[in-house]
Amino acid sequence: MAADPVFTGLWIAVTIGVYSLMLRLYRRANSFSLMHPVITSSALIIGLLAWSGADYPLYRAHTELLHDCLELATIAIAIPLFRERHRLRALAIPLLTSLSAATALNLCLAYAIGSSLQLLPDSLIALLSKSVTTPVAIGITELSGGSAALTAAVVITTGIIGAMFGPLLLRYFQITDPVASGVAMGTLAHGVGTARAFQMSPVSGAFAGLSMALCAIITSLVLPTIINHLGI
Repeated sequence: MAADPVFTGLWIAVTIGVYSLMLRLYRRANSFSLMHPVITSSALIIGLLAWSGADYPLYRAHTELLHDCLELATIAIAIPLFRERHRLRALAIPLLTSLSAATALNLCLAYAIGSSLQLLPDSLIALLSKSVTTPVAIGITELSGGSAALTAAVVITTGIIGAMFGPLLLRYFQITDPVASGVAMGTLAHGVGTARAFQMSPVSGAFAGLSMALCAIITSLVLPTIINHLGI
């Protein structure tokens, strides 16, 4: 049954309004990690759903337009990439080498953790996809017969944790280079980490976006083969 346009407009307005409010509070709190708008707005939306008696499938149906905008937002990262194209071209080989190694290490660690915990196939596939941006992770999961909802939850949680603690770790290890910071945030925390990297500097954001995109490409090429080979 088609979603009621009145409730569709209402839930979209509520979602945008809640996120805008939480983003404003986050900035007033000097970007305090635990006040990240993805965390606070999600918690508030969950509370509103519980209070109103609406379930998630209904909310998802009314806010499908926002979900569709996710891919457009990902594509929009190409703009800062174009602005930094000369620096990106100069660092192409080191970037490809380091990102390939990081992707391989991430997959090995995820598989080792999942195997040691004896996770079910759906959970293991979700864990293997944890550092890939949500649209790509869901696509890989659906092709592999996993749970798209579980994968989305794992991916978003990974991004939130990376955005929260990534900058703290960078400061702790005294990593101040914007390129290195951006690569780290984009590789480990994908879309949410890239958004956080843009708050650090435009250069960090551009390299985070590139790292996120390249990791997604590498993972989408190798992960389905790995899943089939391992019989997951």
